[in-house]
Amino acid sequence: MMSTGVILAIGFQLSGGDSQLSELVWYSWLGGIIIGTMIGANMVLEEHCRAGPRNVVISGSTRGLGKALAREFLLSGDRVVVASRSPESVQATVRELEENLREGMISAGASSKHLAHAKVVGIACDVCEPGDVQKLANFAVSELGYIDIWINNAGANKGFRPLLQFTDEDIKQIVSTNLVGSILCTREAMRVMINQPKGGHIFNMDGAGSGGSSTPLTAVYGSTKCGLRQLQSSLLKECKRSKVGVHTASPGMVLTDLLLSGSSLKNKQMFNFICELPETVARTLVPRMRVVKGSGKAINYLTPPRILLALVTAWLRRGRWFDDQGKALYAAEADRLRNWAENRTRFYFTDAMEMYTENTWVSVFSLSVVCAFIILSSTSSNFPGT
Repeated sequence: MMSTGVILAIGFQLSGGDSQLSELVWYSWLGGIIIGTMIGANMVLEEHCRAGPRNVVISGSTRGLGKALAREFLLSGDRVVVASRSPESVQATVRELEENLREGMISAGASSKHLAHAKVVGIACDVCEPGDVQKLANFAVSELGYIDIWINNAGANKGFRPLLQFTDEDIKQIVSTNLVGSILCTREAMRVMINQPKGGHIFNMDGAGSGGSSTPLTAVYGSTKCGLRQLQSSLLKECKRSKVGVHTASPGMVLTDLLLSGSSLKNKQMFNFICELPETVARTLVPRMRVVKGSGKAINYLTPPRILLALVTAWLRRGRWFDDQGKALYAAEADRLRNWAENRTRFYFTDAMEMYTENTWVSVFSLSVVCAFIILSSTSSNFPGT
């Protein structure tokens, strides 16, 4: 975006203050952005449609964002392994997602061919236990044959409060789940993917503290997320010559039990402005994860345009999720899904435009240059002193 702005500034400078030429430069620049973005969006649409079924493993996927991610992958035609500590939760989630898949096939009608190979299976796994993590990897390979994407989503928070109020068990569980668990899962995913002809991609979840900023009242959680960022930097160098991609995914603040645990009234008032539902975030992250290439990518929900939109519309977001007493105003998951299913049966052009604009501006920049050059060249006789 900065490059296109430079082109615009140069165009205005070359116009020599001529209002007519400045107007032409402005429209050529704007046209370059629009046309370039549409071309890029079509490229993304084609890539998304060509992308075959992915084999996906997601830890911590029986509720909240993890389950929303599993559902979105499944309804994109992928094969998914869900995992959680509780065998009962895993079984219930598999049944629920299978029902979601059946409903999705009915909603899609004739265009449901891409769902023909979709399936979901599950296994109980405590990511803090190396043996469990190895069983998860072996189970995924035995059920799916290979693993394309592994997402380390399992996490713990234990609420918002000063460090002195956290028990030994709280600290142990947060660090074990968020940091040790992610390391163990990453190692197992690498063990499998490094021997696969096409490699694979691993995603660790960013959170508050990932960038090294302070996280008062969630000091333990923040320190684990900061540690994961260091892990990411180290693995990028270790995996440099392999086909294993190591990435981060940043969902922002999502209305899940993990976030709401121990949250105060003041916290909930803030959530009205910056939080989103799990389905909304998954809808944005999954298409990007499915077509990721290389290594070291950061898949973020809170992109600069979204942050700007949240700031501009802040006055409209009061009472969006919670009222003045902190009572939840949003619908239960089952009710939300009934409405959501009708709106996600296909990948929209606007989704592709957003994916394109946040990842590359190559054709935008090129078209800006071409358009500006054509306009300036064809009107060179209007330049002062010519």
